[in-house]
Amino acid sequence: MSQQRCCHGGAEARRKTQYLCVSVTLCLVTVCVAATMVTLPAQTRPTPQPPPRRTAPPPRTTPPPKREAPEPAEAKPAPAPAPAPAPAAAPAKAATDATPADAGAALYRKNGCYECHVNDAQGGPQGPRLGPNPIPFPRFVAYVRNPTGDMPPFTAKVVSDQDLQSIYAFLQSRPTPPPVREIPLLAP
Repeated sequence: MSQQRCCHGGAEARRKTQYLCVSVTLCLVTVCVAATMVTLPAQTRPTPQPPPRRTAPPPRTTPPPKREAPEPAEAKPAPAPAPAPAPAAAPAKAATDATPADAGAALYRKNGCYECHVNDAQGGPQGPRLGPNPIPFPRFVAYVRNPTGDMPPFTAKVVSDQDLQSIYAFLQSRPTPPPVREIPLLAP
């Protein structure tokens, strides 16, 4: 019986040693896997996200009149002698001096075109160059009414066809930029 105990006791000790080795190995593997899981996300790069889409600016309105300002009193016009033809001709001449390009420049600013296409329609980071040689007028009108990019649509209620003709005249009047070799900072 003592021999059985010795043999039995030795087998039991071997079994405990094997279990101990297996459990230590499992612990080491678990620690290694946990360590890689902790360090792995720190080493991966985040996925690049596209820039946020730009929304259309709110329509511009004229500011309301200030309340502190007194209302203008209605003054009755004094009877004036017959107007002389020379002063009447001067305002008419001033009205004819205003070209469609000048009116187009004012509309270009009023409708916010400068915000993306920059002041002289030379283009910027948000919008392409429009002048001095714009696309044909029918394509220009079609694109303004139904754009495909980030540009907001401008319906006929917002910008009339006459206004678009003035803006187009402004775009055509833009000067051609000088060649690169004539610009001192860009010359080779």
